[in-house]
Amino acid sequence: MKLSRRAVTRAVIGAPVMLFAASVARLESLLGWKEARAAQAPAPSPAPEEAPADSALGRFLAREEEELSGEERRRVRRQVAQLEQALKEIRGFKVTNDVPPSGTFKALRTRRPHDR
Repeated sequence: MKLSRRAVTRAVIGAPVMLFAASVARLESLLGWKEARAAQAPAPSPAPEEAPADSALGRFLAREEEELSGEERRRVRRQVAQLEQALKEIRGFKVTNDVPPSGTFKALRTRRPHDR
């Protein structure tokens, strides 16, 4: 095994960090913090969300870029489909007339003198 200065430095600096992490983990298990955290953690959703189907825009964008690998093309199609799904949910949310506007328009005063 070849020993370099970098390897020795990593070992010298990493050893105390690893010991500290191990002691914290043991301390958590002794005090019951892990179980308390597990009890407080929200339960996972019973049905995982299904992946949205590929969209025409996602297929087009993935096809147009020539340097992408197969995995990168799948990722582009999946991200575009997820974005379109999120936009569909936002657009589907109906706001009634009893909801006040988020802001009001007020014209600013002009800085130009009105000498005509």
